[in-house]
Amino acid sequence: MKRRTFIITGVVVAAGIGVCDLFLLDNESKWKKHPFLYPFILSNILDEGSLRIIGNSYRILRPDENSKVKLLNAITNGIPAIQTNTNDIANQSMEIEKKVEMDFKSGRLLIVKGWVVSETEARQCALLSLS
Repeated sequence: MKRRTFIITGVVVAAGIGVCDLFLLDNESKWKKHPFLYPFILSNILDEGSLRIIGNSYRILRPDENSKVKLLNAITNGIPAIQTNTNDIANQSMEIEKKVEMDFKSGRLLIVKGWVVSETEARQCALLSLS
């Protein structure tokens, strides 16, 4: 390969990567902005419409948790470090993911619309479906 071809190819690839980053910059995952609404793992697999369908199904299964306040309290219950009014989104996301992991370890799972989800993830989807 000639030096000129190598340099031109390198510049084109670098420009292509830069352009892709510009387009993806505005499409930051929604769960990062609203950790209570978007289950991290499910939002990487499913689109928002599917998450809302799971949330609606969960609300039908659990009519006693069919309000934003009750769902938010159920999601944050048992997490002492979490405060819903703080701007520490990274900490909130981490604590919720720990709770999801504990749900899986302790067997608090549901099958909703063919998906095996933890109670916390189902509640997050239900909260999303109400918004």
